[in-house]
Amino acid sequence: MTDLPDVRTLYEQALAELTEMKRALAERARNVAELEQRLMRQVEDGARESRKSRRPAMVEPTESDLTRAIAAAEAEKALAQAERERLDERERNIRRVERELAGLRVQLEKEWRRATGSAPMPPQPGTRRPDSEPPPPTPLPQPPSEPELEPAATTRRRSTRRS
Repeated sequence: MTDLPDVRTLYEQALAELTEMKRALAERARNVAELEQRLMRQVEDGARESRKSRRPAMVEPTESDLTRAIAAAEAEKALAQAERERLDERERNIRRVERELAGLRVQLEKEWRRATGSAPMPPQPGTRRPDSEPPPPTPLPQPPSEPELEPAATTRRRSTRRS
């Protein structure tokens, strides 16, 4: 029974600390409320002041600003057109080289047939002649005609016992 006074003392000290914490929190809450009210008054005063001395928010652009903006836009457009022309030229060159390669491939096949005296070479996998049509698309797998409603009933039960 010697522990009872110590526990009671600890409990009373804890209650006293709790009461002090509650008092400090209440004081802080009052301070925060005061600050909030002051800020609200300042915001309201600032709003009144801004309504009194309101100026246009947007400054009209001058003619020189507009001229510079137009010149910059035209320069950007010219750069984009030049880039587009370079891309078109590259595409034309690629197509020209593809045609040349297709012609060389046909020529090699003819020479191969003449040299071996056999049928035409089978086409290489992954290559396609530019004048031929692409292969038809792969069909999608068809769903089963009738869904299996009770798959567990048709399977054998497995035994988990070991012999």
